[in-house]
Amino acid sequence: MDLLYSKGGLKKGFSTGTVSAGAIKSSVRYYFSKKKFETISVDMPGGESVNIDVADLSCRFLKNGTKISTAVIQKFSGDDIDVTGGIKIYADFMIIGKKNQYKYIKKSPSINYSNNVNNDNISNVNDNDNDNYNDLKGLSSHEYDNGSNNDFDKINAENIKDYLKNYFNEFYHKKLIFYDIIENVKNQIIQGTDFNLFADNTDFLFSSAEGIGVATKHGLPVNIGSPAINPVPLDMIKKNVLNEFKNIILNDGYDGYIRNSLKSDIGKNAKDVNVNDAKFFLSVLYIPDGEDVSKKTLNSRLGIEGGLSILGTTGYVIPISAKAWLDTIKSSLLFLHENNIDICVFTPGRFSEKCAIKIFKNFSEEYFIEIGDFVSYSIRKAAVYGIKNIILAGQFGKIVKISQGERNTNAKYSNLNLNYIGEIIKKYFNYKNQNNNLNNNYNQKNTDTNLYNNLDNNLSESFTYHDEELIDNNFNRNNSFDNNLNNNISNLELNYAFENEISDLSEIYEKVINSNTSREAFLYISSIKNGNVKKEIINEILFNAKKNIEKINNGIIKCKIILLSYNGDKIFETE
Repeated sequence: MDLLYSKGGLKKGFSTGTVSAGAIKSSVRYYFSKKKFETISVDMPGGESVNIDVADLSCRFLKNGTKISTAVIQKFSGDDIDVTGGIKIYADFMIIGKKNQYKYIKKSPSINYSNNVNNDNISNVNDNDNDNYNDLKGLSSHEYDNGSNNDFDKINAENIKDYLKNYFNEFYHKKLIFYDIIENVKNQIIQGTDFNLFADNTDFLFSSAEGIGVATKHGLPVNIGSPAINPVPLDMIKKNVLNEFKNIILNDGYDGYIRNSLKSDIGKNAKDVNVNDAKFFLSVLYIPDGEDVSKKTLNSRLGIEGGLSILGTTGYVIPISAKAWLDTIKSSLLFLHENNIDICVFTPGRFSEKCAIKIFKNFSEEYFIEIGDFVSYSIRKAAVYGIKNIILAGQFGKIVKISQGERNTNAKYSNLNLNYIGEIIKKYFNYKNQNNNLNNNYNQKNTDTNLYNNLDNNLSESFTYHDEELIDNNFNRNNSFDNNLNNNISNLELNYAFENEISDLSEIYEKVINSNTSREAFLYISSIKNGNVKKEIINEILFNAKKNIEKINNGIIKCKIILLSYNGDKIFETE
């Protein structure tokens, strides 16, 4: 396998599109060649070629003589943190010809993937097939026995799909979907060639099966009901298939193997598999673990169900998590635009998103977008895609950073300025009249019994599985409400807040600017004895955050800020 590196010295990986193209190309090569190989060259969208490892190659025969070659490639993601890294993508390849009878099987076997990929015996026959062929129901009155009936020639690419679906549906777990075709492969390779190994007018059918997601909503680059194989990977697949057939021709059928060997029986149950007899070439792409892995992705939210997407505009996985995140934000906003949705909910991370989903129960999941630290990028892209209203739901630390003017809240690029909070507190040193009318831009909301926690500003980048597990455990704890902001703290800190209510704001000021974390700073603000002052300080922080966000696009987008507590409930919100 070729090891490639990004500018930062990190190893690049290969996209699901590259792996899929490599698997399909490998399955074609192994069908026509007796020799096993450990790598396959894949032609990339940029015009270059790369070598990727082939994990396994195998062949088996159905009772009707259909030979199926299978190639397996394991996805290498380089140094990128990618949930699809390590998955195995499978491709089956077969020839559909006159001499193979395709009839509806009432009870046909499902693929045993473990047996499939571990079997190196080219003459292997799936013994489970034998008993299941005793009770067959024909699709039509026509029998295609030894090519004696010419009716098979009348079958075209459309009606053969029904034949093959009926025949292979159980075999591929009832997930077989046809998604594209190369018509007249021979003519596509070399027009007017006298190379007579391939029959004229032989089409190449592409299909997918288990573990490949299916589009269920508008706004995706594929039609509803089609496999989630994006346009660039699809072009890669077709290009690599055609190039492999060209390779067969240039190598005289792999040094004559096709001419000499395919005409003889291969395996005890194989029939005479002559490529010149071919009516269709058929490829089936599938990912046995795809549906389970897809649950860790955003596919379901984007309208892709049942498996993974086949993606990749360059063919590579670039080990920059920021780029992957930005692409996700962009595609999520595009989806909203395509579905005429002009409002969305931005959150810094997964925990905040869970909180927001719990609050906005009338919004479907498509409305919620994790923006991480990319505040400015997300707001600007939202305007491009016609979003008019944004709700930003986050916790104290992130909102303070936005309030103080930061456009990227990552700790590498911005610091939490506690002096900024201190200056707001200073404004109320001489506040005497508790009955003064306060800024009406904000409404205090119900609060829970746990203190808001900004998780030390690591929401967007530093979640581990363990962190998520702890958050999930806390997520469903006590959800009782209390209108006193002082109650919005943990049990251990609850007594502190009540026993240490501070009337002197100068003391609060000193404690806040010398705090170690935003949680500690918020604790001191919560301990302010004057409730009106306390509300006004938080109000101003949120108002400034709202103003800074709306300023990014000159007021084109209106923003509401939701301040979240540790348990995921609203503490305050702007108008």
